[in-house]
Amino acid sequence: MPSQTDIYILLFGGTLLMFLLAGMLLFFVTTYQKRLLRNKAEVQIIKSKHQLDLFQSSIDAMEDERRRVSRDLHDEIGAALSMLRLQVGQLNFTKENHSDNTEKLIIGSKQLIDSTIENVRRISNDMLPHGLEEFGLKYALEMLCDKVEEASLLSINLEIETLERLENRLELALYRILQELLNNTIKHAEATEVDIFFSSENKLLTITYRDNGKGFDIASLTKRGLGLKNIESRVSMLNGKVTYITTVEKGIEVNIGILL
Repeated sequence: MPSQTDIYILLFGGTLLMFLLAGMLLFFVTTYQKRLLRNKAEVQIIKSKHQLDLFQSSIDAMEDERRRVSRDLHDEIGAALSMLRLQVGQLNFTKENHSDNTEKLIIGSKQLIDSTIENVRRISNDMLPHGLEEFGLKYALEMLCDKVEEASLLSINLEIETLERLENRLELALYRILQELLNNTIKHAEATEVDIFFSSENKLLTITYRDNGKGFDIASLTKRGLGLKNIESRVSMLNGKVTYITTVEKGIEVNIGILL
């Protein structure tokens, strides 16, 4: 018959064994859950990368098509319109006896052709930024700001510290981001002043964009517009980060950081 001491030893040993089994089971469950979470995170990263790759492919295809259409507009339609204007202009000299109505028609036709040529140039430039590929981002942004100032009531202060030429795709993406920010300001902000600052240090490109418009309450913003989504998608595609600082009637500040 086992003694009381033996019973205590058996009870202690059994209890200890149960704790060990429970600990092993808890360790197994915790490890399994961590592995599931890690696998889920890896799958999410792969999905996000795949989505970014798809977005980049879509952007590249769209920009290639814009480039082709822009050059066709400039080389084919622009040249044809210029030749047509030259021929219409020669009518004044080849037709000796023309009526006042004919002269007015010729003048009106020349003005219409001139206007069409200017529109073709504008559309071509919008599709393929003027001077971007040849002279770089700084030149293209200066041209963009000048054009926006001429067409709106905005006063734009653009400051770009020494910035070396970047990869064509990166320069085009940055140009589109600034173009979208200016479009948003014109459409929604009711602003009169815009400040744009570019700086580059230790392979980090920093862009600060400010306007003095009406701003908005970002905390109550339940749905981002297409403009903000486009900006965020392009910045994300460049492995960068974008933040917004804004309140009602206080304008907006957009900060973008991109590792070069």
